[in-house]
Amino acid sequence: MKKLLIILLALALLGFIAFWVFVGFGSKQTITGSNGGNVTLPLSGNVPTSTSGSSMQDKTSFTVAGSGGVTIPTRDFLRDSTAGEYPNRGYYYLGYHTSGDGVVDPTATNDPPYLIEYIKSEQYFIIELLKEPIGTTRLIAEQYLMAHLGISQDQMCQLNYSVSVPNRVNSQYASKNLGFSFCLGATKLPN
Repeated sequence: MKKLLIILLALALLGFIAFWVFVGFGSKQTITGSNGGNVTLPLSGNVPTSTSGSSMQDKTSFTVAGSGGVTIPTRDFLRDSTAGEYPNRGYYYLGYHTSGDGVVDPTATNDPPYLIEYIKSEQYFIIELLKEPIGTTRLIAEQYLMAHLGISQDQMCQLNYSVSVPNRVNSQYASKNLGFSFCLGATKLPN
């Protein structure tokens, strides 16, 4: 009985530590940039960080079609606590989202650094970079997506996707599919 109590206390402590590591850092996210240095990007609004829930533990509960007819096994990211469906059925967000179509959404972010959307019928991901430096924002968005899908960089490159930036954020890279930073043919962006 004493052994069981010690194990339960240790698990509770590990859970508490994991919570603070993944959620407790508030409104900044630090990543390793392509030059090997750490980059911290201040983020505004509700920062999507949770990977909890049974759907995030089951790596192969969902599949998406990839380029060239490849099928990619992923976590069931549509059931993740940070995902949701827009009013247009079949259009989903992962993490950050904004209110749209006159819908008041208290979980929406007014000024997100990026948006990740998924069109279920097309099995297509749209990643939109909304903050400078867009190189750093792309790194954060692709790491978020990779973690929530539970896939490798090679599998990320096989997804049907686009990475773009609106003209109002960066006119030099607007109207281009920038790709994921680690994929062949990706546009090199300053961090």
